[in-house]
Amino acid sequence: MPVCDSASQPPPTPFAVYNVFLSLLILPLLPVAGLALLLTPRYRCGLGQRLGFLPAALRDQLMHRRPVWLHGPSVGEIVATRPFLQALKQALPHIPILLSVQTPTAYAIAPTRLPEADAVIYFPLDHPFVLSRVLRQVAPLAFFFTETEIWPNMLSTLTRRGIPTFLVSGRFSPRALTRSRRLAWVFRPILQNHTLCCMQTTQDAERLIAAGAFPERVIVTGSFKVDATPPGDHQGQAILHAAGLGQRPLLIAASTHAGEEEVLLHAYDMLRTAVPRLVLLLAPRHPQRFPHVEQLLKTKGYRYLKRSQVGTAQGEEVEVFLLDTLGELVSFYSSATLAFVGGSLVKGPGGHSLIEPALAQVPVCFGPHTQNFAAIAEALVHAGGGCAVPDAQSLCHWALPLLTDSRARREAGWRAYEVVKQGQGAVARTMAAVLQHLQRGVCPHPEPLGSPCSRERRGQN
Repeated sequence: MPVCDSASQPPPTPFAVYNVFLSLLILPLLPVAGLALLLTPRYRCGLGQRLGFLPAALRDQLMHRRPVWLHGPSVGEIVATRPFLQALKQALPHIPILLSVQTPTAYAIAPTRLPEADAVIYFPLDHPFVLSRVLRQVAPLAFFFTETEIWPNMLSTLTRRGIPTFLVSGRFSPRALTRSRRLAWVFRPILQNHTLCCMQTTQDAERLIAAGAFPERVIVTGSFKVDATPPGDHQGQAILHAAGLGQRPLLIAASTHAGEEEVLLHAYDMLRTAVPRLVLLLAPRHPQRFPHVEQLLKTKGYRYLKRSQVGTAQGEEVEVFLLDTLGELVSFYSSATLAFVGGSLVKGPGGHSLIEPALAQVPVCFGPHTQNFAAIAEALVHAGGGCAVPDAQSLCHWALPLLTDSRARREAGWRAYEVVKQGQGAVARTMAAVLQHLQRGVCPHPEPLGSPCSRERRGQN
């Protein structure tokens, strides 16, 4: 696999302009960034790594072994990639896997939730100086990135160095298409240099091509989340039992955003008149909002219990169970009666994944704004396993018959499961396509640099 000397190939003019603009933008923001770092501890997490200073132990570990690098920004994305990481490890057992993330929570849980990764780092700042430093310490054989994580400098630098880049389980929303067209001078060269783009749906693929990607490099393989193992480890059930809530009907409100909790609480108030023992599990999307949501519950007078309090308090009379932790939501779906998936009642987020509750055979509802998962939302509604609910009244109208009729609820849950089951096999399809490209330039059983195989690769440079 040819690896070019980036110093001998200056960036294309669009990237030079982009980087000048980026550098000029950083300067006036330095005082604000410094204040944010001082006042907000979470912004300081991994700062050294983000600026290109990797731990010495990691540099030593990868110094003579070129890893495959996979980037997934947050908890949901990295957990969804585990089946793909397992397939990579099985197909390329002698190559280390480097995983990069962006959030402190993802960095904390990655070593235990994704043991297939040999090393975990914070994703570096997308600036040429930082990336040059990182790539002197880590020279990947290939770079994989998920969903919509398109970083112009990182991807252009890797391309100039002859390192293949793969978008896997890719999404490309209508909003992303609009943004890419506005900045076509930056994004079009990036999209045209991808080695391969493995998209979740036909619509994602069509939008990516419309944004400038070469059609012959875009295929539809599906979403990794569909290949996840259905929840069955009983972790969530055990937590609910420890909280004294294990035998009560459970409505999960997942990944909620500002403005959605009020609607859901209003719907809950109407539903519990018919189902008095109903518990609302409220899971805000972002941890910085946990205190705000707790204050909302206090102000409105709800009896609530936080997940972090389980073990020190019981919840027999609890109305709302506040999930103030990350990485555990999926384990509660197997105990759920019904589920609502957030980021969909308010404009902006575009909706979050509907796949996890459907895999657990739970009927699922969502708001009208599901651009990120439009195809599966439409399929769930068509099959009778899901419903779009624009307000609290609509949510109650959908949920009440299912809460009071177990047979109808089981049927709707099974229909939801059948929808996602049809898309399974995404990891196998992606791996087949990726390996076909990698085997053109990578030894079937790569060895450390200095081996005959690696010397042969270097001789091609």
